[in-house]
Amino acid sequence: MSLPFNAMQAGSRFGVSDDPMNSDPGLFNLTRMERYTAFGACFVGGLVLSILGSVFIFTSHMAAFAVCYSLGNLLSLFGMGFLIGFKRQFKMATAPVRLTAFLIYIALLILTFVMAFTLANGVLCLILALCQFCALAWYAASYVPFGRKMIKG
Repeated sequence: MSLPFNAMQAGSRFGVSDDPMNSDPGLFNLTRMERYTAFGACFVGGLVLSILGSVFIFTSHMAAFAVCYSLGNLLSLFGMGFLIGFKRQFKMATAPVRLTAFLIYIALLILTFVMAFTLANGVLCLILALCQFCALAWYAASYVPFGRKMIKG
């Protein structure tokens, strides 16, 4: 079993052909350093949005929390595309082992936005955001060997 970020795989010459940075130029034909920078910017932006969302919890603006939290998660997830390529990221997300978790996460994300903008029910938005976090954790655990077993145990 190989990890998705493993650059050296059996049969590759110096790992260059299997390196996700070289095999998929992505949307923008970025250099390796530009990809790292774009990933870092997306990750930091997502983190800032999530922290800002947490501030909204204490001010009782649950819908604003749900929107900031969801956008922060999306931005961080989007940033991964710069590292491994957006096409490969989508293929990995829709692999049978994680397809259900990915679809549940996307459904919860959409539901969170819908509830935040239509019903503006803060408590429901908070519950959906917590469910969204759990779905994202379960999805992310599928990338870690025995990750889901560790969560269950």
